[in-house]
Amino acid sequence: MSGAPRPAPHEHAALRSLLGAWLLDACSDQESAAVTAHLEHCAPCAAEVRYLYPATASLAETPPYEDTAPREATAPPLYDGTATAGNPSRPAGDRVTALAFARRPPAPRAVPPHVRPYTDQVATLDAVLRDLTAEEWDTLTVEGWTVGQLVAHLAATDSLLTEALDAGARGPLGLVGDTVPDRTLACTSWAAEQSPRSIHTAWRAQADVLRDVLLGEADLPTAAARPLSLAGDPPLPVAHHTTARAFETWIHTRDIALRTDRRLPPPTARSLSRMSDFGARLLPLAMRLRGTPLGGRVLRLELTGRGGDTWLLTDPGQAPPTGPPDAHLALDALEFCLLTGDRLAPAEAAARTRVSGDAALAEAALAAASAFAGP
Repeated sequence: MSGAPRPAPHEHAALRSLLGAWLLDACSDQESAAVTAHLEHCAPCAAEVRYLYPATASLAETPPYEDTAPREATAPPLYDGTATAGNPSRPAGDRVTALAFARRPPAPRAVPPHVRPYTDQVATLDAVLRDLTAEEWDTLTVEGWTVGQLVAHLAATDSLLTEALDAGARGPLGLVGDTVPDRTLACTSWAAEQSPRSIHTAWRAQADVLRDVLLGEADLPTAAARPLSLAGDPPLPVAHHTTARAFETWIHTRDIALRTDRRLPPPTARSLSRMSDFGARLLPLAMRLRGTPLGGRVLRLELTGRGGDTWLLTDPGQAPPTGPPDAHLALDALEFCLLTGDRLAPAEAAARTRVSGDAALAEAALAAASAFAGP
C-alpha cells in the first residue's frame, strides 16, 4: 500500500467529498470505481468511511433487528491471516464495516448490474473472515458446520457455477462432485483438516475466478439472459444464478456474523433489489412445490423499503391478470429476503405483514417462500 501513487491534493479532496454518497450507493459507476481505488491506499479516507458509516446506515433504513448502537471508530487492522482476540479498542462491528468498504479491490472495469450484488457480498464476507480469530473459525453455524466448513460450502457451489459457465475455468481446489451436495461434502471434508487461512484463501480465489468468468462473458449482448443448468437442475438465466450466489453469500455471511457477534453493513439497495426480485419471481414455483399453487388466482406482492417493488404473481403459463388480485401481501424487502432464505419464520413474517383479500392465500405464500432455501 505504501508504494501506491498518491493523488494530487485536488483529486483527494474531490474523492473525499464523494464518500458519503458512495456509502449511500448514490455514486455513478465511474465515481464508485474511483472511490474504491482511492480507499485501497488512503488510510484517512478509509477511516472516514467507517466514521460516516453509522449515520449513512441509519439513513439507509437499517432494520431494527440488525441495528446496534454506533461504536467508536478506529483504524482497520492489517490482515495477517487471523485477527487477535480481546482488543476492546477495535470494536468488531466497526472493523468489519471498514474492511468491507475499504479493502474490497477495485473492479477491473465496470461491473454489470447482474454481477455487482455478488461482488458486493463477496467483499463483505471477506471482511468478516479477515476479522475472525482462529478460535472463531471453529464456531458452529448451520447444518452443524464450523465457520470454515460453511465458507467451504459457498466455495463448492461457486465452483460448480464457474464450471457450468466455463468448463476450463477450474477453481483452486478441483474437488470431485457433480451436484451441490456431493461437491459440498468434498469441500467441507477438505476444510475440516485445513487452517483458517487456507480456507479463506481458497474461497476468495474461487470467488474471484467466478467473478472473472462472469465479467469475461459480460460483453456478450445476451450473457445475462443465457439459460444455464447447474448440476442438472432446470435451466435458469445466468443473471438468476448470479443473484442466487449473491443471496446465499449474504445469508451465510449473516449466519457467521450472528454467531461471532459482528455487525454487518446492510446490503446495498441494488443487492436487495436483485435478491427480492429473484425471490418474488420464484414464489409461484415455491407455492407449487409446497402443494399450494396459485392456480387461477393472482397475488399482489408489495415489498417496501430499500430494494422494494411490486409484483402481480400468477402461476407460470397463466394469462396476465386482468382483474383485481385475490390477495395483497406487503412486507419489508429485507424481511422478505430473510423469509425466502429460511432465516425468518413464516409466523414471524406474518406478524410483520399487511394482508388484504384472501388471507389463506397470503398465508400459503408466506409458508412456501423458503421452499428453495438450501443449507
